[in-house]
Amino acid sequence: MSSLLQNSPTADLSAKSLGDEGTAYVVEALAFNTVCLAADFSNNGMGKLGVAQLSEVLPTCALQHLKLHTNNLGDEGAALLAQKLSGNGLLLSLDLGTNGIGDAGAAALAEGLKLNTTLQKLDLSGNAIDVAGAKALAEALAANTTLSSLTLSDNYIGVEGAKALAEALVQNKSLSELAIKGNELGDEGVEALATALLSREAPLKLLDIGNNSLSPAAAEPLARLLHGKAEKLVEFNMYMNEIGDAGMAKLAPAFKECKSLKNLDLGGNDAGPESATALAAALMSHPSLALLELGYNPLGPAGAATITGAFKHDTKLEVLKLGWCKVGGGEGARALADLLMFNNSLVQLDLRGNGLTNDGAIIISRGLRSAESKKLSELDMGYNEIKDDGACALAQALKANPECAVRELKLNANYITRFGQVALTEAVDTVYEMGGGKMLTVTF
Repeated sequence: MSSLLQNSPTADLSAKSLGDEGTAYVVEALAFNTVCLAADFSNNGMGKLGVAQLSEVLPTCALQHLKLHTNNLGDEGAALLAQKLSGNGLLLSLDLGTNGIGDAGAAALAEGLKLNTTLQKLDLSGNAIDVAGAKALAEALAANTTLSSLTLSDNYIGVEGAKALAEALVQNKSLSELAIKGNELGDEGVEALATALLSREAPLKLLDIGNNSLSPAAAEPLARLLHGKAEKLVEFNMYMNEIGDAGMAKLAPAFKECKSLKNLDLGGNDAGPESATALAAALMSHPSLALLELGYNPLGPAGAATITGAFKHDTKLEVLKLGWCKVGGGEGARALADLLMFNNSLVQLDLRGNGLTNDGAIIISRGLRSAESKKLSELDMGYNEIKDDGACALAQALKANPECAVRELKLNANYITRFGQVALTEAVDTVYEMGGGKMLTVTF
């Protein structure tokens, strides 16, 4: 393992069960090392002693990117690294996610950030940072001039922590990516952040506010933010909130203005057919959208038909996630079949948990039979109550169209017996023979 650090510009030492003793031994290879620029020590059971050894060699090595995700650094380990941050160094990115870091560790890191002029990305997700830690980090943000990406997801920041960060963001001029999902920010906290982000001259490239107990009331300040910062936004995540149809109606026109938007996650927001109509109108022929997550929304057959209709032709969409959207085996399945038949951009389509049953599987198989796509590599139809008749229909469609791009068909957690499995296995062989050696994987 030491040879990786000595001879390669990137070293993946994650999940090697190094512990403190193993880490101490391995990091000796970093001392005065000018070759290794990126090292991943994630998931190694590293604690205070291991990070102490690592900290000692940081000033003399060439590391620019360091991952320590899922270890046991705690507040003391964070404080040791913070001392090196205050002395700058070469680090551009630091991942300390899931390390049991609380307010004391966050405060120590904040002091280091106030003096640091090199670090660009910091990940503190999945820790135990509360309001006090958030306020300390806010003070650091107000002073720091180089940090462009901050991840604080899945902590305990709350409304007051969000307000403190918002005040700091008004003064900060460098941050363009903020991931803060799972912090119980609520409408009040998100409104404070949205208002602050809107007031800055700095561009907004990524905003992740998923799972923060938002209601339709949060849609208006977020829509203002999106309208005002539409030019550079690449990724927007609002997963698992409760924005609803009323909120989505306000947000949809703003998405249309975000011409550089590539990833849009709106899953789990109580969005029904009305939301589908608003989103379809906004996102049809979008110039850059590559991923759209709408899973866990009650779109129903009509909503699914509306969304798929928007992406049948002239689209750059590569990933569409419609899992658990109550599509059903009739009208919704027919819309999905049409999508498969005509779309030429999708690489991944997620249809899990939609109650398609045999009827839906048979309808979708007709779309597969006529599909001309050269890109669709993964089709996930798990958890759909599909039985042997549906499995056999899918098998026949694959045999009839071996040139179809599907490389992986997922049918996990259905009701397919040995009979249906044999039919699909035979289809795999046929696709290989007739499709020029194309490898198809079917999972049950």
